[in-house]
Amino acid sequence: MRMWRAAIKFAYEGKNFNGSQRQPGVRTVEGEVIRGLKKIGAMDDPVTARFKVASRTDAGVSALGNLVCFDTEFSRDRILHALNAVCDDVYFIACREVAPSFSPRRAKERWYRYFLADDGIDMDLLISASRLFVGRHDFRRFCKPEGRATVKTVNNIVVTKAGGLFIIDLYAREFLRNMVRRMVAAMEKAGRGTVTVADIREALEGRDISFGLADPYGLCLMDIIYDIDFKAESTEPMKRKVGEKREEALLELFFYDSLLDIGNDDK
Repeated sequence: MRMWRAAIKFAYEGKNFNGSQRQPGVRTVEGEVIRGLKKIGAMDDPVTARFKVASRTDAGVSALGNLVCFDTEFSRDRILHALNAVCDDVYFIACREVAPSFSPRRAKERWYRYFLADDGIDMDLLISASRLFVGRHDFRRFCKPEGRATVKTVNNIVVTKAGGLFIIDLYAREFLRNMVRRMVAAMEKAGRGTVTVADIREALEGRDISFGLADPYGLCLMDIIYDIDFKAESTEPMKRKVGEKREEALLELFFYDSLLDIGNDDK
C-alpha cells in the first residue's frame, strides 16, 4: 500500500470532552481520534505518523471544522466511513491527500463563533467593543501567552442577532489560548455596562486589567481556511449517529420547553 498524508476535517460537541488536547486519565478529542485511527488500522503511533491537529480547543468548546493530519496507508475511499463507524462523539466530514510537508497549523484564517444570550445586553455597546479588537494589537491582557508572541491581527468581528441570541463571528489567522473567550467576556461586560469601551481600549494599550473568561459552551470553531479546498461527505455511519443525537436533543428541548410552560396556561 502507498503511504500518503491525510488531512481530515472533523467536528465534535465540546461538552462530551475534557478539551481537545491529549491528557492522561481523561477523555479528550485527540484521544478519541487516535483510538479510532488505531482501531481501523490507519495508524499505529502518533509520532511516527506525524499526527497533528490544527487547533486546540478548551473543555466545553465545540468544533464544526477542525482538522487533523497524519501519514497512513489506509484506503482514501474508506477512511471517513471507517472512522465514523468506530469513533464516538467525533464526526469526520471531509478528507483529501496533502503534500508530505503540509502542516494543519499553518492556516490562512480561523473562524470562531460565539453564541451569547440576549438578556440585557446593549447591541450598540457590544458592537462598539468588538470593533476595538479588529486589526493588529498586543493581546497580552486577552490571552494565556504560554511563551508565545502576543501581537496578533484580528481580521474581522461581526455581531448579528437571531432570536434570543447574539452571534459573534471572529476571524483571524490564529488566536492565542483563551483569546476568543477573553475578548467575548470583555465585549459582554461592555454590553452590560459593567465596563466601558475605554477600559477595553486601555487594556489593549497595556493596562493591567482582566475581564474574565466567557463560558466555553457558547464557543464553536466553525472552520479553518487553507489554500486547498475540502469537499464534505456525509457517510452512513455519521448520518445515523447524528440523527440519533438530534432526536435526543429535540426530546430534551421538548422537556425544558414543557417545564417553562408550566403555569402559563390560560385559566
